[in-house]
Amino acid sequence: MQVLSYAFSYLTNPVCMLFCFAGTFMGLTFGTLPGLTATMGIALLIPLSYGMDPVTALGMMIGCYVGGIAGGAVSSILLNIPGTPSAIVTAWDGYPMMKQDRGAQAMGWAACASGFGGLFSWGILCFFSPYLAKLCVNFSCTEYAALAFLGLMMISSVTGDNVFKGIIAALFGIFLSMVGVDIEWGDLRFTFGSYNLMGGINLLPVMVGLYSLPQILKVCNDPDVERTVKIKLSNFLPKAREFFKYKWTLLRTSVLGTLIGIIPATGANVACFLSYDLTKRFSKHPDTFGKGDVEGVITSECANNAVCGGAMVPLLTLGIPGDGVTAILLGGLMIHDIQPGPSMYLEQYPIIIGIFTCMLVCTLMMVLIQMVGIKFFIRLLSVPNDLLVPGIAVMMTIGSFAMRNNLFDVGICLVLGSLSYFMGKAGYPIAPAVLGLVLGGTFEKELRTAMVLSGYNPFVFLTNPVSCVFVVTGIAFAAWSAVRSMRKKQ
Repeated sequence: MQVLSYAFSYLTNPVCMLFCFAGTFMGLTFGTLPGLTATMGIALLIPLSYGMDPVTALGMMIGCYVGGIAGGAVSSILLNIPGTPSAIVTAWDGYPMMKQDRGAQAMGWAACASGFGGLFSWGILCFFSPYLAKLCVNFSCTEYAALAFLGLMMISSVTGDNVFKGIIAALFGIFLSMVGVDIEWGDLRFTFGSYNLMGGINLLPVMVGLYSLPQILKVCNDPDVERTVKIKLSNFLPKAREFFKYKWTLLRTSVLGTLIGIIPATGANVACFLSYDLTKRFSKHPDTFGKGDVEGVITSECANNAVCGGAMVPLLTLGIPGDGVTAILLGGLMIHDIQPGPSMYLEQYPIIIGIFTCMLVCTLMMVLIQMVGIKFFIRLLSVPNDLLVPGIAVMMTIGSFAMRNNLFDVGICLVLGSLSYFMGKAGYPIAPAVLGLVLGGTFEKELRTAMVLSGYNPFVFLTNPVSCVFVVTGIAFAAWSAVRSMRKKQ
C-alpha cells in the first residue's frame, strides 16, 4: 500500500506530470531531427533542473530519454534519414513502406511497438532489476568479446543480394573503428598525422553523414524524387488482431532488447541489429526484409525502446550506466544528491518509486504524442525540397558539430557522406559499414583484454559457458547464411 501511495502522489502532482510531458516532447523532437540525440537533450536539461524537486527533474530527463529513442523513427520512415543511431534499422523497412504508400502504417506500428517494448522493460525494471543486475554485472571481457563476435557474424543478414560487397562494406566499418590510439600498445593507427583522429571517429557524425548526405545529394540530382509519394492516413493504427499476429516477435524482441540494455556498454544500436537479424531468421518470409516488411519496423522500434528500461537496471541498482544516455542520467542523479546503488532501494525508496512512476507515464505519453502527432509529422513530405534540403543540411551540420564541439567532425560527416553516396551508386550497402563501426571497436577492445588476461589462450572463449554459447551461435549463423546464399545462386 505504501508503494501505491507514493506512486499516486506523483501521478496527482501536476508539476511533475507537466515536466514529464515537456521532457518527452523535447525528446521526440530531438530524436526526430537528424543529429540531435537523447544524450544531447538530457545534457541540455540538466542545468535547467537545478532547484527542481529530484523526482520532477528525473521525470523530465527520463521523458527526454524515452522520447529521444522513439523519435528517431519519424525521419527514418519519412525521409530515410535516421534521427538517432538506433533508428538506422528502422529505415531499412520503414522507408520502403513509405514509398509503397504505407508510411502512416509504418509510423503507427513504430509508435505501438515502441510503447510495447518500453512497457515490457519497465515491468522488468520494477520487479526484477536487483536480480538481473547481479547476473549481468558478472560479465567479463570474455563474454563481451563473444557478444560482439556474435553481432559481427550477423552482418550477413544486412549485406543484401551481393554478400561480397556487403563484407567489403563491413570491413570498411571495422577499419573506421580502428582509427586512433592502439588500446594495448599506445601506438597511433590510421591518424595520418591528425591529432583530431587520435581519439577515434565518433559514431554520430559518421551515422549522420552516411545516411543524411546521400539523401540530400539524391534529392538535388532529382528534385522530384520525394514528390511522387503520397501518404494514406486511413487505418494507420494496428488493430488488435494484427497485434496478436506479431505477438511472438514483440515478446522475443522485448526480451532481447531488455537483456542487452542490462549489459553495460552495449546499448540500443547492438539491440536493434541483433533483434533484426534474429527476427529475420525466424521469419517465414526473410526475403521481404529490407523491402518494406512491417515486422522489420516492429523489431527495431520494440528493441530500441526495450533497451531504455534495461539500461536503467544497472544504473539504479549498481550505479553503472547501461549506455551513453544513462551515463548522462547518472550525472543528473548525482547533481540532485542521489547516489545510485543497492543502498538507494533502502535509503531513498520514495525516489525509486518516483522514477518507476515517471518512466511509466513518459512511455505512455510518448505513444500518445506519436499517435496524435502523426498527421503533423507526415507534413514533412509536403515541405518543398528547396526548404527541406537546406534544413536537413543545417541540422546535419549542427548535430555533427555539437556532440564534441569539433569542426573536424563536420568534415568527417561530409567526407564519409560523400563516400557513402558513391558506395550506394556502386551497389555497396551502408548497413554493414555501420554495424562494423559499432561493433568493431568493442570487439577489438574486449578481445585483446581477454587475451592478455588469459595469457593469450585462444580457447578461453570455449571454456567459459556463456561466451562459448555466443561464439558457437555466431559461427552457426554465419554458416547458415553461407549455405542459404549458395542455394540462392543455384
